[in-house]
Amino acid sequence: MACALLFRSSVELALQRYSWVATLLAAVLGAYLCARIVNTVAASAIAPKPALLQQSVGALPRTAQLPVRAELDAERLAKTFDLPVPKPPGEDAAPEAPAAKAWNPTPIRSSLHGALVGTALANPTRYSLCQLTNSDINETLVYAIGDKFMGARIYAIEKDRVLLDNEARNEYIDNSASAPPNLGFAPVPQPGQPAVAQSNDVRQLSENQYVLAKATVNGALSDLSNLATQARIVPSFKNGVANGFKLFSIVPDSLYSKIGIQNGDVIRRINGYEMNSPDKALEIYQKLRDANRIEVEIERRGDTIRKSYSIE
Repeated sequence: MACALLFRSSVELALQRYSWVATLLAAVLGAYLCARIVNTVAASAIAPKPALLQQSVGALPRTAQLPVRAELDAERLAKTFDLPVPKPPGEDAAPEAPAAKAWNPTPIRSSLHGALVGTALANPTRYSLCQLTNSDINETLVYAIGDKFMGARIYAIEKDRVLLDNEARNEYIDNSASAPPNLGFAPVPQPGQPAVAQSNDVRQLSENQYVLAKATVNGALSDLSNLATQARIVPSFKNGVANGFKLFSIVPDSLYSKIGIQNGDVIRRINGYEMNSPDKALEIYQKLRDANRIEVEIERRGDTIRKSYSIE
């Protein structure tokens, strides 16, 4: 009994001492409840009505209407500000390029006013030469593959014709249309005609000195196709560098044989000009027509031989 009274008095004393804690807890709980009530009331007040919500969900969004665009009078504005009237789209477009000409596989006779005098075939073929006459200006020159004749590019040289790329047309020039022009040289024998006899065309004075008739030199230079059949000429290389042109398969009693050229000889220089490219050969060829003396440097089995030819 005494213990119960003592416990009760202890509890009453503790409640009296810490009564403010209970008061604080009651105040916090009341504030929380008040806040929840206010929040619920406010949410119900501002929430949309069910009918309006259903209408807003079912209705489609309306597109904002743009103001009507005013059309301007371009011609009146151009006259007002002194400006050119713009062209409708597509009128100022660049004209279509003409269709490329189709390349004809089979060459046709060229429309160019040219005549083939002769050809000199080489191996490789890129070193081949041809002699063409421009009938418009009566000019005869030597051409190589890649050169242009009257604006057309020479892309191949054959024995009896020259193939041209004339503005994407596959054409050829041969000597069947007309006879080779008279260039003032010894006439070239035509098929079925007897050859003109020539006396003392080549005279040997010593081992390396010769005298050539002017008509013989001019006849050889004006008939490259015949000259090409008398020997086979190919470029010569030494240590990977071109050093001249090598001759072999020389026809007996040909001009090469008469002037002392042997199979395997490499012609290195003519009149001091190095024979190391087709361009040099063309340059020398043009100068030989007016030369009175020809000096030829030959390499024969490792030795250097110099031959001189007087032209009379």
